[in-house]
Amino acid sequence: MSSKKIIDDLVSRKIEFELEEEKSEERSDVEKTDIPAPAPSGSYQKIQGKNFDSFFESSLRTADPVSLLLMCYDLAKASLKKAIEGIRNKDYELKYEGVSRAMRIFDTLIAITEPNDVGKHLITSYLFITKKIVEADISKDEKIFEKVISYIEELEQAWRKIKSKT
Repeated sequence: MSSKKIIDDLVSRKIEFELEEEKSEERSDVEKTDIPAPAPSGSYQKIQGKNFDSFFESSLRTADPVSLLLMCYDLAKASLKKAIEGIRNKDYELKYEGVSRAMRIFDTLIAITEPNDVGKHLITSYLFITKKIVEADISKDEKIFEKVISYIEELEQAWRKIKSKT
């Protein structure tokens, strides 16, 4: 799977890797711009304002497929954490946004994964994860969401291990 194919598919499915639209104008400028941004290595650093967009776009364009996959996993985990926050605060719009984004990410990963031996196992894992996300969404169960996050972290660790060997 090529980096360009991943990015094109994410764009076509309207999965944004950039700042989400600001929901509230009441937030201070510091809150709006002091954002942790994932670097291609998966580590986080603080990037301010407009630099965030150019840094992140550059990271996406130059990242290898495994780094893009890790970014997708990071984004999915963040989205599921948003869903958990929505449940805790009884903010079901926030829960919906988190669940929807995570589902779009895994739908994309399923669509772009080549069905070779490894790919078939990945697709099975992604289908299991999406099934659990739906289950957690319907039951509004934080624990299931947390378990899904741990599954994603296991996949992430496996890919990081593979990446470190190459």
